Amino acid sequence: MGYVMSEQESHFFEFGPFRADIKERLLYRDGEVVPLSPKVFETLLVLIERRGHVLEKAELMEILWPDSFVEESSLSQNISRLRKALGEGGAAERHYIETLPKRGYRFVACVTEVRHADTESAPRPLSSAETLVADEKSIPARDDAPVLDATAAAAAPSKPCVAHRTWRSYVTFACILLISATTFLLFARACERRPARTGLQAKSIAVLPFKTLGADGETEILGLGMADALIIKLSKLPQPSVLPTGSIFKYTKRDKDALSIGRELGVDAVLDGTVQRAGDRVRITAQLIKLSDEKVIWSGTFDEQCSGIFALQDSLSEQLAVALTSELTNRDRERLAGHLTQNVEAYQDYLMGVYFWNRRTEENLVKAIGYLERAVGKDANFAMAHAVLADCYYLSGINNYKIMSRSEAIGKAHESARSALALDERLAEAHTTMAGIRSYHRDYEAAEKEFRRAIELNPNYSLAHVRYGYLLFGLLQLENAVSEMKRARELDPASPITNAALAYMLRVARDYDGAIRYNRIALELQEDIMGARAGIAESYIHKGMPQEALAEIEKLGETDPLLALQLKAYAFAVSGRQAEAAAIVSNLQQSKDHHAVPAYNYALIYANLGDKDRAFEWLKKDSLLDAREAMLKFDPEMDPLRNDPRYAEMLKAPLKERPSN
Repeated sequence: MGYVMSEQESHFFEFGPFRADIKERLLYRDGEVVPLSPKVFETLLVLIERRGHVLEKAELMEILWPDSFVEESSLSQNISRLRKALGEGGAAERHYIETLPKRGYRFVACVTEVRHADTESAPRPLSSAETLVADEKSIPARDDAPVLDATAAAAAPSKPCVAHRTWRSYVTFACILLISATTFLLFARACERRPARTGLQAKSIAVLPFKTLGADGETEILGLGMADALIIKLSKLPQPSVLPTGSIFKYTKRDKDALSIGRELGVDAVLDGTVQRAGDRVRITAQLIKLSDEKVIWSGTFDEQCSGIFALQDSLSEQLAVALTSELTNRDRERLAGHLTQNVEAYQDYLMGVYFWNRRTEENLVKAIGYLERAVGKDANFAMAHAVLADCYYLSGINNYKIMSRSEAIGKAHESARSALALDERLAEAHTTMAGIRSYHRDYEAAEKEFRRAIELNPNYSLAHVRYGYLLFGLLQLENAVSEMKRARELDPASPITNAALAYMLRVARDYDGAIRYNRIALELQEDIMGARAGIAESYIHKGMPQEALAEIEKLGETDPLLALQLKAYAFAVSGRQAEAAAIVSNLQQSKDHHAVPAYNYALIYANLGDKDRAFEWLKKDSLLDAREAMLKFDPEMDPLRNDPRYAEMLKAPLKERPSN
């Protein structure tokens, strides 16, 4: 927990042309925001609060990082960034922060503290001219006061500035106090009749990939990287829900305007921005647009050296968080604080890895693994890179991709996930992957514990809800599984994964209309999801609509003819076309692809052909099926076998150990 200032509705520190806004955690210079990371701003506040006194380095580090071990270089970097923000160059230009060699630092500028009673909105920042007037009024000249120029003031031992007031000042102050009290009472009564402020009331937000001003691919990835960094930071806040990178990365090269994309994604607000890299500098502009009235409700421009990209992300995320919430608490600021890495090269490799990880295909996972391995090679303490790398290995393993053997992939996933959690136990992404690994090894109790921890850390992480939903289904908790899938879809409505997952669970729960609806949405979002097309056909079969089912099967045959044949045989068996169904099954068993047909599919076809003996023979061969007990318990396609005593015995049969291939 870092240094905490007492909360005031309007509380400022003013020095020279600067104003530090305590409530909003912002520094202004002549009315313009000076980008500062939260930790650098906190450093400034500590120095100002102890102005005139020497702060030893050890004491300052204990205040700023009370629960962490950091090197002294971290403090030096903070001071350096703060000096740069204050315009202090060489020793002769240091009018604010004095360095005492081998000891510490002292804030030497004269500071005016300003407090205002509660108001609907904080006063605007003063211009430099107004600041001068305010300083003159708060510290009137005295006949015996020595006159110091700026250089002398910086060099002299400093004392906190005290505002000396004449009796006229106190009379004036009393009048102002009386007027303020009356105004406050009227304002308080008005507040009783007015609803409380609730921020922008945006329940969901999409951070779009920043448009690139420049043609090179590196800048394009930088634009996606800015979005990804903001998503990671903002998703740690309780509200609003922020769509994951997987839902927005496809808009990296976009031909639609931000409002159209926002409506397509089903969110309340979108953050649209540009990123431009010129030499060693990066310039970011961003605006938050509310879709209901198409108004820009926040905007900002940030300029930083490439090496200071992390400070830029800190400043942007905190200002955006303030705009999105009615009040940013100290805990919220803690959630926003912290960087993925301080190594710019490792960060660039990480961004490329995330870009290819989101594409999920075998070819792209190979690329993602390469970039992420380089990222952790350059920064072994890069926890998020370890976490994403772990998921790449995990996806390779469970999909049985030929990147490496399944056992090797799961082993590497476990190793990387452990590394990520050792570095940062609060990574929901790493806990989610670890849960999948536990489930793969059929340690379902440990898997459920990991999923719960992931969702506790980040309730808005839709992928955790999806994978947890599948685990709950395997644990025979169908109702809870449906709830998790619905929550995932609420958090990420434009994801083909969340829509297809919800559709699957609704079909098993016998809500066929719902299954058709969400499978259709999944196909609109990604037309090559074969499972969604098959799910629509199966739902039509259960609804007694064979012609509609066969129409979907014909479409499926264009991309997956083998799966289409299996579904056609099942459709014929259910609709009474027994001979045609039997002929298809016979041809499948004699074809070169017969080993690629799951035993479960043969079983359900024979079950609906009325040949229960063969159905049970095939089910016995299918003991390695994931969630086998749940499928047997809930799958409507197994209804013809439910009254057979052999079915009840099969539900009790233990699963065999998973092979190590």
